[in-house]
Amino acid sequence: MTETTTIRPIADADLGTIVELNQDALEGVGPLDVDSAAALVDMAHQALVMEDDGDIAGFVITLPTDAPYDSSRYRWFEDRLEDYVYLDRIVVSADHRRKGVASRLYDAIEGDLPIALEVYDHNEASLAFHDGRGFRKVGELTEDGPTNIMMVRPAA
Repeated sequence: MTETTTIRPIADADLGTIVELNQDALEGVGPLDVDSAAALVDMAHQALVMEDDGDIAGFVITLPTDAPYDSSRYRWFEDRLEDYVYLDRIVVSADHRRKGVASRLYDAIEGDLPIALEVYDHNEASLAFHDGRGFRKVGELTEDGPTNIMMVRPAA
């Protein structure tokens, strides 16, 4: 990371880059196009990018309670939790991995509410990362594909 690293809200001009980063990370997140990315940003609790020397190094999108989001994983938490934010996705560009981008983005979103998210059961690196940040398994959800490990981190 350089001295010109900033975290800021996602702007409309960022959507194309966010979609590209997202599509390069489909092993851990669902697909997006520009319209679905814009819809997520519009309903977001937080939608942030980290810029490093003008490049988008990564982004994170969280959703509030009671969002109009059509996701079985989000609904799983809606059925079980009251006040929380749902971490829909965090993506770090390949060029910026292992440089603290994800940790800085998590630092930016952690606050007064618990954070809920899911991790594919085969994603051992992500499970270890989240365990190290204080997330704990609260259940599992298996649909047509891999099992999702449902995790929650208490409020900071």
